[in-house]
Order: sequence, then structure tokens, then C-alpha cells
Amino acid sequence: MLSTNIEEVVTSVVAKIVETRKEKGLSLENIASELGLSTSAYNKIERLETKLTLERLLQIQRILQAPLTNFLEISDDKVYNQTNNDHATGFQGIENVYQESKEITEKLIRKLEELLESKDEVIKELKLRLND
Repeated sequence: MLSTNIEEVVTSVVAKIVETRKEKGLSLENIASELGLSTSAYNKIERLETKLTLERLLQIQRILQAPLTNFLEISDDKVYNQTNNDHATGFQGIENVYQESKEITEKLIRKLEELLESKDEVIKELKLRLND
């Protein structure tokens, strides 16, 4: 955020909430009702007489159906999304670990199968000796 003063940021966020609410044609009563507040209690939020909590901001954002970035002065051009593809270094590292883990798992499975076969042979041999 560009503003360093917390009060300025909160004032700006609330101003954007009011602006968005009015743009969408919603009244104080509409928002208050959706929040489960009295109109007076919600009006105190817009007049900065009651602190705006993060939880309340997220509820208001959901009611106004507006991106959170609209209220927080975050421009879309500063949001970075990372995608992985076959040529990404990190992705390749993960793929290598997966492949190595897969190979180790397959070796362990083969060894366990061999041990089970060996166990079956010992049981057969012991049964034969008991019957003799």
C-alpha cells in the first residue's frame, strides 16, 4: 500500500467501501441487514467511529461482490502469479524428487514381493517336514 499511516489506510479502505456500496445502489440498511447489524452500528463503521476488523472487511467485500484489491489500493499489475511448466527449474526439481521416490518405492515393493515368495516357500517346506 502506498500510505504508510495506518489511519490513512483505514480511512481510504472505508471510503472505497462507501463508494462501492453507492455504485451498487445499496443502502446502509442493506449492508447492515446482511451483516446482522443495526443500521446505526454499520453507519458507525462508515463514519470511522467503530474499528473495521479484517473479518468485517471480508464480510463487506463478499456482500459488495467486489475484489478485495479494490479496497486495499493494490493494483492488479503488482499481483504476481507463478505458473509451473515443464521448463521451470523448480518444477523440474520436484519432478526429479518424484521420479526418485517412485523408483525407490518400486524397489521396495519388489523386495517385499521377493520376501513374501521366500516366506511361502519356507512355509511349504515346513509343512512337508511336519507331514513326514
